[in-house]
Amino acid sequence: RHVVSLLRQSLLLARSDLRQELRQLELSLTAGFFTLVLLAMFGVSFGALRPAAHKVAVPGLLWLSVAFVGALTLTRLFDREREHDTLTALLVAPVERLAILLGKGLVALVVLVACCAVVVPGLALLFPAAGVFLERPGLTSILVLSGCLGYVTVGTVFAAALGTGSGRGVLLSVVMYPLTTPVLLFALVATRALLESHPGAGVYLGQLVALDVVLLAVSFLVFEHLLVPTRGPAVAPARRARGGRP
Repeated sequence: RHVVSLLRQSLLLARSDLRQELRQLELSLTAGFFTLVLLAMFGVSFGALRPAAHKVAVPGLLWLSVAFVGALTLTRLFDREREHDTLTALLVAPVERLAILLGKGLVALVVLVACCAVVVPGLALLFPAAGVFLERPGLTSILVLSGCLGYVTVGTVFAAALGTGSGRGVLLSVVMYPLTTPVLLFALVATRALLESHPGAGVYLGQLVALDVVLLAVSFLVFEHLLVPTRGPAVAPARRARGGRP
């Protein structure tokens, strides 16, 4: 019953954010335009490579796109809460704290997967070696979802922790990129194995899924401890205004 309630609250929060995003299209247009710019730059910069080098270049291009678009998405994930100071109301509301993580993470995952739905066919059109993505859509979908899920899981935790502070974009990038490096490396190896039709591609993909499970478990454990202390500086001025009385 607790799990069902948590999932229901997470879906309600995600649906509210997605509905607002569909009305304003702030995040979607920014991420979509940035994705198209990346594809154009990749085509101009690496289109002259020998076909044999495409299998080496394409995995890096795919996950560099995920890293850049994901960072852009996560830095703006809590903008509405920061501007209207609604995160405090959300924290004191009868809502599970983990529902905030799951709801916001689902929003970021939807945006990131939508951008990958443009990047993957674009790479397949620009680089012949990436045609494997279209020939094996099932494995490609699992690969993209697993990689994006791991990236979003780590990023959402620290986006929430830094979402109310000044300089959050710089701090988030400094903190997030080192912590998401293992996910990107696992995804990079699995992608190259898929492009080369390596017999161990399924094993690499399984390792990526297992890493996602570990990251989700760790995020559930540390999320509340990272989120709640961010409200401490906002409470201190109110206590000083009352003469230091609790």
